Order: sequence, then C-alpha cells, then structure tokens
Amino acid sequence: MDDHVVITLLRHGRTLDNEASRYSGWVNSKLSHSGRADILAIKKQHEKENTFCNNIDQIYTSDLNRTIETAQLLFQKQFPLQTLKNLREMHFGDFEGLSYDELKDNHYYQAWLNNLFTYELPNGESFTQFTTRIDQSFELIKKEMLMQNFKHIVLVVHGGVIRYLLTKLTNDSRSFFDYKVPFAQGYQLKCTQEKLREDKPCMSLQEVPIMESGTS
Repeated sequence: MDDHVVITLLRHGRTLDNEASRYSGWVNSKLSHSGRADILAIKKQHEKENTFCNNIDQIYTSDLNRTIETAQLLFQKQFPLQTLKNLREMHFGDFEGLSYDELKDNHYYQAWLNNLFTYELPNGESFTQFTTRIDQSFELIKKEMLMQNFKHIVLVVHGGVIRYLLTKLTNDSRSFFDYKVPFAQGYQLKCTQEKLREDKPCMSLQEVPIMESGTS
C-alpha cells in the first residue's frame, strides 16, 4: 500500500497591517487590495506548475480572516476547510498593531529583540508558548491525517507557524529565521505515514510555487 503523503504549507496573502509594517499576530487584519491581486496571480502559477496535482483531502487555516480568505481565493471552496484557533501567529501582546518606529524606544521591545526565543512578550506569548500550541494543533492534524488516510493536506497559515513547522518536520539545516516565506507562497513536504507516525523527518522539501524571475 502506498503510504506517501504531501503536506503543503502556505502563508496568507498580504494584509493592510503588513503594508504598514505593523505587528499583527492576533489582530484580525484584512487582506489588502494588492494582497488579493497577488493571490490570484500566484493561483495561476500554482495551476501552471500543477502544485496540487494530488487531490486535496483537507485544508486547515487559523481562525483569522487573512488565512481563511487566502484559502478561499486560492481554492474557490473546492475542498473541505477546517479552522483551528491554535494555528494563529505568535501573540505579540502590547506590540500588536504597532510598527518598529512606534516601538523602537520601548524598553520591553528592545528586550524582546535581544531575546527572541526566551522573552515573554508583555500580555503576549513567549516563543515556547507559541510553539507548544502549534505542536498541539499539528498533533491533532496528524492524527486526523492518519486516521482518515489523507494523502494531501494544505495548511494556509502564518509566517511564524510555517517557519516553526519546517524546523519540526524536516532535517534541513536552516534555522527558524533562515526560511523565507513570501505572502501566499510556501513549501511542500513529502513524507510517509510511517515517518509521520514515528515523528521522523519528511523526505523532501520544495518551495511552491516556483515563481518566475521578477515575481514576488
């Protein structure tokens, strides 16, 4: 029996807060006009490359509008979609909705920048708290994938979530911040049910879609 599976990780499209360079972990920022246009252009690239040649069994998003709308624009409601609150981006606490220029003189902000993986954001999360809930969500997804014999799932989520899952699911030498995750783009992992069940690294990793030169 073929036990190969595909896990596609895609970032949501560009939002109004992204365009203003504001932190929007749990803020429910809307996709911008250019963000929607980019998604539709990238959708054509996915179709050209046949990124989703395997039928998609399930799409997972966070409960924030930017991920749900991105999934709807990309897939036109063709496949089942499930929202999971714990797939949200890191909670930036008091820094939510603010830009670097507004925060650069803030003592707590500077403390966080100097200790990104250990500092607990005021009224927000630490990196460990963030990754713990992502682990919990992915464990639920993995169990459903194995029980339902899903062959291809897609997560339309957030940049930080994707970076963490790549460090968790692969033996790639890149660190968390080494991964580049452009808006509405991401990575595709190929694995086996056995490797998933035993928490072993996936076999291959590729960026999707492979954008033409000059396209972002």
